[in-house]
Amino acid sequence: MPEAKKHLQNIIPYPVDEEFDWDLKLDFNENLIGPSPRVVRAIRNIKPEKIKFYPFYEKLIAAIAKYNKVKTENVIPVNGTDEGYRYIFDAYCGLGDNVLTVTPAFSMPKIYAAIANCNYKEVPYQTKWEFPIEEFLGEITPSVKLVIVTSPNSPTGELISDENLVRIIEKANNSLVVIDETYANYANKTYIEYSEKYDNVLILKSMSKDFATAGLRLGYLIGNREIIDNIRRIASPYSVNSVAAIAGVAALEDVRHVEWVKKEIAKSKKYLTEELAPIAQEVYPSETNFLCVDFGDRADYIYKKLLKNKIKTKILSGLAKNCFRLTIPPLRDAKKLMKVLKTKKPLLVFDMDGVLVDASASYRIAIQETYMFFSKKQVSLSEIQQWKNKGGYNNDWILTQKLLEEAKIKVKYEDIVKKFNEFYFGNDGDGLISNEKWLISKEDLQELSKKYDLAIFTGRQKKEAIFALKNAGVEDLFAPVITMDEVGEDQKPSPKGLEMIKAIVRPKKMYYLGDTRDDVKAGLAAEVPTIGVLPPQDKSEELKNLLKNDGAIGILDSVKNVEKFLEK
Repeated sequence: MPEAKKHLQNIIPYPVDEEFDWDLKLDFNENLIGPSPRVVRAIRNIKPEKIKFYPFYEKLIAAIAKYNKVKTENVIPVNGTDEGYRYIFDAYCGLGDNVLTVTPAFSMPKIYAAIANCNYKEVPYQTKWEFPIEEFLGEITPSVKLVIVTSPNSPTGELISDENLVRIIEKANNSLVVIDETYANYANKTYIEYSEKYDNVLILKSMSKDFATAGLRLGYLIGNREIIDNIRRIASPYSVNSVAAIAGVAALEDVRHVEWVKKEIAKSKKYLTEELAPIAQEVYPSETNFLCVDFGDRADYIYKKLLKNKIKTKILSGLAKNCFRLTIPPLRDAKKLMKVLKTKKPLLVFDMDGVLVDASASYRIAIQETYMFFSKKQVSLSEIQQWKNKGGYNNDWILTQKLLEEAKIKVKYEDIVKKFNEFYFGNDGDGLISNEKWLISKEDLQELSKKYDLAIFTGRQKKEAIFALKNAGVEDLFAPVITMDEVGEDQKPSPKGLEMIKAIVRPKKMYYLGDTRDDVKAGLAAEVPTIGVLPPQDKSEELKNLLKNDGAIGILDSVKNVEKFLEK
């Protein structure tokens, strides 16, 4: 099999969603109001000869030049700004060249830099979200070939000041400075004048966010004639298709529609900024058609809550961890979004082992195998259950250590943990965890999630909990998922995990379902009504009575019966 270039092996492709029937799609910052009616009419009226011949660009280039008040020789259309970036790297960057930008920012230039075998330097924001001008200027050296500035920036939403931009352009006088104006129309701000004043500036513009032609993939570059000629030398001659070219002319001629869209988005932005303030940790000012919203520790819960209601959003990572980049929809849809966010369902919090998952052939066997490894003796499953029923042994590592101590065998705790994990998780989930079976179907959980919010508080490690949830295809149904990683030493019967969930979800009603005395005691300490669930390995009256005496409000033979129990 032929091998690709070695330097491509570590590139992570840009994620592309499959088509889905979303009620609201708020993740890619498209113009959700839609294109001008003129665009739709132009596409409907396309004549056959416009399709059978290669595209002609004279009218499109003329329309772009007129709209931006530049000469036609200063314009080149591209198949979306992605292709614009590709051309820039093809024309100006090669092996070992240095590229400078900030982070967080649009990720495609990083991919194209990797393809071109460039050194890609990202200067992180120091303060949310203020352009790190001094740090950025400090990285501009004669060896920098390309500088990328996006204004307004995505996903942060702020404009760079004219003063700071000029400082960058003048210091990077031997570099090509690309100004990405993808969202500039919403800010009523353009830097095209700099492409005329300075010989090292190139403007990159999209028609996806303002003119609502994202599906047609249309953008363009504006620069001085020398830069544009250099790009024409390496550009594909017909990458912008005829439909996009014709639709682009119609869009650019209907300026009134774009101005109306901007006003509608501004109304919706004001509404969302005010309505999100009590729910979010921070709603950052935005000069774009999206908001950067920090939901703090509630981010995963909010994201999955929206997902379950068929609302797709973009949750960020890195420096923007817990932030959403939230496309601003029309006001009617913004109100629909807020209705979902404000609607409170009763919350069901589940322990995993013995409640959602049959761990008798995984965790329990891992206890036996670890005990056997260090003692060369066997311990029965019934003996393990007896210790569980005493309470205080929710952590299987601690229980294994206790069993060894009872046999007069001293082993370091960290050695027990290491060996136990080898048996249980193995290499990337090929251990005893692969024996686990779910005690409730995905379909039943999906039905349950229509009436209740679902969360997890388990003594598992995070990676083990997420592995099990992903394997069952139910990861998106549960949020938050609180594990031993979050609570540290405050494990059950400590109520810390339940208190964390309570703070994140802020429910009106909340129930906990557990199979051990420690679960019930944790629920009692957190003032959360707790329902006992008998695990597969112990349906005895003894355990039932123990859970009742500890304060369980009811006992279930199976977690599948929880809805009927609560309806009573």
